[in-house]
Amino acid sequence: MTCGDPSIWLKHVIGVHDKVLQSIIDVWPDCAKRFDSMALENHITDQLVLSLQRDPQSRKNWLVVPQLKLLDEDLAGDVVTKGFIDFVIYFDLIQENYIAYECKRLNVNFDSGFESLADKYVDKGLMRYVSAQYAQGMPFGVMVGYVLDNDVQAALEAVKSQIQKKKGKLFCFDNLPTSDLPTLSFTFRFSSTHIRKYAVIEVQHLLLPLTPGDLIE
Repeated sequence: MTCGDPSIWLKHVIGVHDKVLQSIIDVWPDCAKRFDSMALENHITDQLVLSLQRDPQSRKNWLVVPQLKLLDEDLAGDVVTKGFIDFVIYFDLIQENYIAYECKRLNVNFDSGFESLADKYVDKGLMRYVSAQYAQGMPFGVMVGYVLDNDVQAALEAVKSQIQKKKGKLFCFDNLPTSDLPTLSFTFRFSSTHIRKYAVIEVQHLLLPLTPGDLIE
């Protein structure tokens, strides 16, 4: 990790993400045409990653790696798998410097009925940043929500409600745990900040609709 003023480092990493975000906005409309509302999370993410890998702007500036396997050692010194990040962006030649992107489906119509899945987004997604399972040495990470019924506003409210409900468990930095970010094109965004053992981490949340073309006008 780069040394120096943590606030300057965070600003730099967010600046990289802002450029990645523009690439995601560029590729998502065509990417989303390749799956429907019953698509599985990994299928959607694989398509997004492939689209980013093929995007000229993305290829020129960073390395996109899907399903990054995190390794660690147990008490006996044996190598164990710590987890898999859906995809990461490497933006320099330092192995520890990456932006993690953890992806979850939201607003899914199963055969058994509708589920917002906002609870799983928080418990099995955001919590991995809070616990430092992901982005351990970094001050920043990203959650991506695929909104499969296209109701991004409802998904946004459900996720925020879950974070508010679980703000103690999530070690939220502030009593108001989420901060809205400007909407870009068809994306809905906000951020949350969490206290970890040795530092804080800012997580940006990016919600993507299944049919962005309906929202671009």
